[in-house]
Amino acid sequence: MVLFFVGILLASCKNDAKTSKVEDQKENTTQENKKVLKVTDTYSVDGINFKLLQNGDQAELKIEAKDRIVKGNIKLSPPCYFLKWNGKVQSFAYPDVKVTHTLVVLGDTVGTDVKKYFGFNENDDFSRICGEAIQGILIKKDSVIVTERVLDGGFMCADPGTDEKIFWEFAHTRETYKKSRNPKYR
Repeated sequence: MVLFFVGILLASCKNDAKTSKVEDQKENTTQENKKVLKVTDTYSVDGINFKLLQNGDQAELKIEAKDRIVKGNIKLSPPCYFLKWNGKVQSFAYPDVKVTHTLVVLGDTVGTDVKKYFGFNENDDFSRICGEAIQGILIKKDSVIVTERVLDGGFMCADPGTDEKIFWEFAHTRETYKKSRNPKYR
């Protein structure tokens, strides 16, 4: 009889331990799912508001645009930033392909070691935001298109941005042309 009672007591404790572990897992999962969205950059043009967001390890682009269809998603690793020149977001129009604004987003940001590898020295500002991949945003009369194409493998900083030829390339190059070498972006 005593053995039977001890057996029930042990089984009861074992079940409590399992229940506790499951409850702990549920609590951790809930906490992990409550990721904080962080706004990393914003820009407004022609009544369209853009917000680059960091949602854990995912980059997101929130676009508030009336009367425009939005196509595509950011593929870059966060945090992401618009390319700028002297603090102002760079934008170029290409009427020949009906693009009113071309924006470029910088992602896959890098730290001090990579900056040194690409030539930063003690005289440079290491707080500058730099990265190794970019993606285009094309604004047309009736749509906003986040390009499928990602240019990666290079190095640039959010400010002073880049040459106009990169913007031209996003606006004029077909999406199927020259896929990225990095499988992450294919």
